[in-house]
Amino acid sequence: MNIVVWNCQGAGGRGVHRVLKQIIQSHRPGILGLVEPKVSGSQANVICLKLGFSDWIRVEAFGVSGGIWVLWNDHSQVSVIFTHPQFVLLQVQAAGQTPWFCAVVYGSPTHHLRRRLWSELCSVKRGISGPLLVAGDFNSIIDQSETSNYGAYSVQHSVDFVDWIQTEGLLDLGFTGPKFTWTKGVTTG
Repeated sequence: MNIVVWNCQGAGGRGVHRVLKQIIQSHRPGILGLVEPKVSGSQANVICLKLGFSDWIRVEAFGVSGGIWVLWNDHSQVSVIFTHPQFVLLQVQAAGQTPWFCAVVYGSPTHHLRRRLWSELCSVKRGISGPLLVAGDFNSIIDQSETSNYGAYSVQHSVDFVDWIQTEGLLDLGFTGPKFTWTKGVTTG
């Protein structure tokens, strides 16, 4: 099953809709996670409906910031286990296979709220049995090489993220695409 998680930085614009249609057509994701759509309510439902998925769950944006949308097509294989302001946890089970879990994350840009994310994800992980994929925008980095703004890098803010990764025994599966996709709000890729 293909899974695509994208920080679309606003799902209301026509450009985003074009890119989403291309992503869906070329990757055919079984699960599509959109973080930071910045759209809520009936407008969000209209957009989700137009994307062509049979099922979805949304964590509402706060005003015009944040939010998480997770869309999928086969309701018999995907179940929503838990929603949180910073993540959605799904159970995925294909016929005759062991279930696995997927958390789509949008970590708060606010440090103290993001620290709660690590704690909540640890608690949720203890309640599940099976493999867990965690993907999204954590609004945190592991080390200075992951930013082009070296002056803004804070070891103190990264420590919690690194500790969480190590404590939970998570592995970085990498990514495809450009290393930096935006600089100070300007799209580069």
